[in-house]
Amino acid sequence: MANVMIPVPPDTTERMVALPSGVTLRVLSRGQGRPIVFVPGFTCTADFFAHQLAGLGDDYQVIAYDPRGHGGSDKPVTGNNFTMRGADLDALLRELALDKPILVGWSFGAYDVLAYVRDFGTDAIGGVVVCDETPKCPADPNDPADWGEAPLTPDGMPAFLRLVIDDRLGFWTWYAKYMIGLPEETPDDHPDVVRIVELGMQTPEHVAVATIADGVATDLSGAATAAAAAVPTMLMARQDWAEDAQRWAAANMPQASFATMDLHMGFVTDPDGFNATIREFAGTS
Repeated sequence: MANVMIPVPPDTTERMVALPSGVTLRVLSRGQGRPIVFVPGFTCTADFFAHQLAGLGDDYQVIAYDPRGHGGSDKPVTGNNFTMRGADLDALLRELALDKPILVGWSFGAYDVLAYVRDFGTDAIGGVVVCDETPKCPADPNDPADWGEAPLTPDGMPAFLRLVIDDRLGFWTWYAKYMIGLPEETPDDHPDVVRIVELGMQTPEHVAVATIADGVATDLSGAATAAAAAVPTMLMARQDWAEDAQRWAAANMPQASFATMDLHMGFVTDPDGFNATIREFAGTS
């Protein structure tokens, strides 16, 4: 199988955008037309969306950026939480003067988007895609119908945080394989694993730990409900938890559409299918 972590297209524009807060973000963009903004997940960068810059950039203005603390963006000691990152997103949309963009938040990047919705509303945006993330991170261990990343029990979300604290490189190497569907015994020097690890480890330790700790305590289900009631909204979930995700969406954001992808990084492993889903959503938003 060919490597799935491709370079960004050579005609992609890269620039550093200074925000009024004093933080400068690395921003990639390609194409013209309706803007679609992709927000990456935990310790990930804009480069993860190379397939979207390539596959959607001929018809849309595709934008992806490194959140504060990630990739080539500034890495402040404080402010590494989703509230501040939601404010960064608001400032970035204003700096770029985007007209009703669709916001696509993948994994923990969905919390940037939902924090933005919670704190700044939906008047300036044209749609929201929550991509393979639970709007409510910790699941209630006493409620089997609850949907979250993991239960808030010693072997659930706190154990996930412990992995990041104790052996971040080992954790991220294992997670890189999981995200693109490689067997756990895949050699660590597999090119896709090496690239994912290289990009993820650009995030300093203090940012990684602060981000995962904030995620453990995050509940933005109210923002997801508000987004779905106000603007076209879609929840995408990978196949292995799609049934739980769809049930949660029906109860908490009934106006939203629903779609699935094969793996956590389905936008990389099946970019044509993912991009077709985004095109369809953009056409109805």
